[in-house]
Amino acid sequence: MQAIILEPFNRILSGYKKVEELAVPVEACSYLCEQYQSFGVQSYLLASFQSTGYLNRYLTCTFEHLPTLVYRKIYRIPLIFRKSTNAQLLFSDSYRFEGFLLLLAWYLEHQPDKIIMDKHKTDLKNGPIYLDSAFLNFRLSEIFDGAGFPLSNFNSLEQFIEWNRIYRLINNKKVGRHTKVFDESSEENISELRTILKIVSLKYGPMSFSV
Repeated sequence: MQAIILEPFNRILSGYKKVEELAVPVEACSYLCEQYQSFGVQSYLLASFQSTGYLNRYLTCTFEHLPTLVYRKIYRIPLIFRKSTNAQLLFSDSYRFEGFLLLLAWYLEHQPDKIIMDKHKTDLKNGPIYLDSAFLNFRLSEIFDGAGFPLSNFNSLEQFIEWNRIYRLINNKKVGRHTKVFDESSEENISELRTILKIVSLKYGPMSFSV
């Protein structure tokens, strides 16, 4: 992936306040479509819509002419992110955007409510479904920058489970005295770990253990 420099984007209205974040330049969108077609990216458009999400702490925002990827026909990936180093790394580190799309696919299959910006929208009868790209990039940074190096050095599932008790990279959110933070009998927990290991391997190479 060639490096893409994000640009300030100030066509966001939250309440009565204009907000400026970082977005992918329009001229870079066709490149992303070509590069990631095999992952489900089909085209791009400039979208105007209103929604809530991680970008502005779940306040309702109005976006005007925002560069947006069309993903699997009905989904839209807004190419806008909070001003941060992690936002720029998503498009300068060669492996990150592939990891982003792998993570996106996992959430759509297992926890779609976490990444659909308008929770009531589930099909085209309500228009296109916008995905919370800012949240996904935050989660991706947790995986690469917080957990990537430790994971690359583990030799067994048991080592991960012990580490995860403290750092809670995967947390099934269940409560109870004897509840496991990571439940190896849970298909969803195992599936999430497999996806995370696949993502981490993009940076560190094949893992020393598998699930």
